Amino acid sequence: MSPDALVRQHADLVYRVALRVTGTPDDAADAAQDALVKVWKGIAEIDAERRRAWAARVARNAALDLIRRRKVRPEPGRGEPVLEPACASPLPDDHAEAGDLRAELARAVGTLDDPYRTILLLRDVEGLAYAEIADALDLPLNTLKVYLHRARRRARAALTASAPELVP
Repeated sequence: MSPDALVRQHADLVYRVALRVTGTPDDAADAAQDALVKVWKGIAEIDAERRRAWAARVARNAALDLIRRRKVRPEPGRGEPVLEPACASPLPDDHAEAGDLRAELARAVGTLDDPYRTILLLRDVEGLAYAEIADALDLPLNTLKVYLHRARRRARAALTASAPELVP
């Protein structure tokens, strides 16, 4: 498969990861563009089973570099929703309730520091496997699992504090 085809295959993931880290579509587009150039240059060298995780790591690093250059921390609620799943298509009846829950979840996740926020989003929103995330973030698998547990616990506590009626 050509590098162009491989980049197209991972372009949506790269943009979504950049959006989740930066918090705004404009910043995400800038970071994704930088990341896709790096992905295009190096994707042929990466093993096929590691490409998805590697592309996510490149996107995350490009987004963090952009934030460092601009010295701006992403803010949930600025731009597109942080927790919008890749293939979201809610039922019309559930749209209002889901919108409230999604907004509160975005606020709760926004209270998390990195790497907790990134790990939670890559696992629970993007659906990456534990091994893929550990590889992408260069973390031992057990450390990743501990961080994910802490991230979920902290997000739940923040959600309980802001909207207890939404927490079962």
